[in-house]
Amino acid sequence: MAGPEHVVVVGASLGGMSLVQELRRLGHDGRVTVIGAEKVRAHYDRTQLSKDLLTGRAEPESLYLLSEAEVAALSADLRTGRRATGLRVGTGRACVTVDDGSAVEADVVVIATGSSARRPPFPADLRGVHVLRTMEDGLALRGELAAADSVVVLGAGFIGCEVAAAARALERRVTVVDVQPVPMYTALGPVLGDHFARLHQAHGTRFELGTAVDGLVGQERVTGVRLADGRVLDADLVVVGFGGVPETEWLQGSGVEVDNGVVCDDAGRTSVPGVLALGDAARWHSTRHGRAVRSEHWNHVSLQATVVAENIVAGAAAADAPSRLDAVPSFWTDQFGSRMQMVGAPASEDSVHIVAGTPGESGLVAVYTRDGRTTAAVAVDAPRALIRHQALVADGAPWPGEPADR
Repeated sequence: MAGPEHVVVVGASLGGMSLVQELRRLGHDGRVTVIGAEKVRAHYDRTQLSKDLLTGRAEPESLYLLSEAEVAALSADLRTGRRATGLRVGTGRACVTVDDGSAVEADVVVIATGSSARRPPFPADLRGVHVLRTMEDGLALRGELAAADSVVVLGAGFIGCEVAAAARALERRVTVVDVQPVPMYTALGPVLGDHFARLHQAHGTRFELGTAVDGLVGQERVTGVRLADGRVLDADLVVVGFGGVPETEWLQGSGVEVDNGVVCDDAGRTSVPGVLALGDAARWHSTRHGRAVRSEHWNHVSLQATVVAENIVAGAAAADAPSRLDAVPSFWTDQFGSRMQMVGAPASEDSVHIVAGTPGESGLVAVYTRDGRTTAAVAVDAPRALIRHQALVADGAPWPGEPADR
């Protein structure tokens, strides 16, 4: 047998199911049990929840990444609509307890529980207030968008801006509120954030930036958003886009170290032998960046699944020489028919160099540097230009400099 007798995967989304696919591809023929909180037949493309699903250009069935036959071919015991409630690890096998009262013993446990929507620091239990993390969330939001007039999005991160773009495509009045000075400030910094502010404003999105939210207005249903300065924005639909929180509460008392996600080395191993983690719920050590990184981007999760599967199948052989992740992060976003692609991991202290184009327009290309080294590159509707800079980012190469440095 290739690998352990029984692998239990907690989480049935992209990370968990990609792991199962990789295990089978590598020849693992033991038992695999997958426990997933969502009651869905297979994992699906979450990136489309804030895009084509909202606008109606995609239906739920088109988002599934595996057919029923492909799921069956994995020969996994798939338990959806069930949540793990605890993990016990002793001198023998590990044991995952489930909310239906069952307990599943395992030789190896993989934590892939993802993240849940971060809740606002004020009461938000009114009708018309939505978050967006699951297919169910997306369908509920789409249903209300069809009848909405004024939409207020709280948070100008990737999800918030994509939801705003989808709502504008449906010709709804949209206001985005964020405490930062520009959209996506934390992820992209001021220059690229300014690009997205201009792009959105050109398509009719209003912004309230540098502004905090004091609370919501309404009795049973939301009617407005109260800002910290006392102003009230009319709203018959509010979307809370404050990011995600790792789903790790169920690990309390297990001995697994958790710090803004399950703490892992660059092979996906946790503080407990026989327990690994990946995806949104995990913070992997990055030798490249010299720190632990929790990445919520699609390609990084898929790469983690490959590394973890290789180490599971290798078994004891992986103890001293495991497969390790040393990939350059990459991600993308589509808004108003424009695609931004990025490679690397910029930090707030990085300098930004405009290589081509102008913020707010197609063709923008920029490079991020720190201490003279290239840390990231971004291109808007210019994939070939991005390719030309990928090697610089991968190598952390010195930046030769451009006249248009910012």
